[in-house]
Amino acid sequence: MIYKGFDRTGYPGDAIMKSVRDNTELRWCGFYLGPGFDWNPHFPQIQDMGWGVAPVYGVRSGAKVQAIVNRHSGDPKSMESALWDSGTLDGQQAVDQARAAHIPLGTILYFDVEDPDQKQNLNWLEYYRGWSRGVADRYYDVGLYTRKNHAAWLMGKLRGDGLSRPFDILMPTIWIAQYSRSNPNGVRVPDADFLSDPLPTPPDPKTVYSEAAMWQHMGNLGLKWTDSGKTRKLEGVDYDSSIYPDPGTGFLSTI
Repeated sequence: MIYKGFDRTGYPGDAIMKSVRDNTELRWCGFYLGPGFDWNPHFPQIQDMGWGVAPVYGVRSGAKVQAIVNRHSGDPKSMESALWDSGTLDGQQAVDQARAAHIPLGTILYFDVEDPDQKQNLNWLEYYRGWSRGVADRYYDVGLYTRKNHAAWLMGKLRGDGLSRPFDILMPTIWIAQYSRSNPNGVRVPDADFLSDPLPTPPDPKTVYSEAAMWQHMGNLGLKWTDSGKTRKLEGVDYDSSIYPDPGTGFLSTI
């Protein structure tokens, strides 16, 4: 079974979240961690409403990695350690943000790296593996929210040879960001791009990438539904699909 979900950088408000959950087929949502977003105080309420939740951690990892590479360019061993250590600290920060939001231990935290220009190199991989270790050592699980080509590259590298710390490999749950239809960010959503029940049949994420558990396949659309006889609308919505009813707990949510 494929489960319908959405993500949105701004929290819509408790009343809207409850209305959407009660009156549409959407069953899970992205949940943006950290002080730069306004989702954090609302996890208990969202969970009580019955939503599955996919926590998202974002940081400008490309710029951070490049700064470390520049600083340690003459010392490969020092560079490798600095990349891993920086990733570990950011992983611990992701956990701190999850705990501050009262997200339970064992939840999958999705590292957000959607930038299409993200470089596929071993320096970023070292940083990301450190991030994964920082998350796992504090009893959360790891995911990756990224483009298809970046996910395929990463998974291939994690299964390959030549990695540092070859016995310390954590395989992430994959959430693909690849629009089949979208509007530019920051523009008003045309009336024709408001989704309403019955929502479009969600595609199986594995049709875009064989190892994907989730797929963000429509971007910056609107949602329209009826609650107590009144039409309600929400703009700036990305439409997602998942093989799990709750992407935060993954396979456990199917049991």
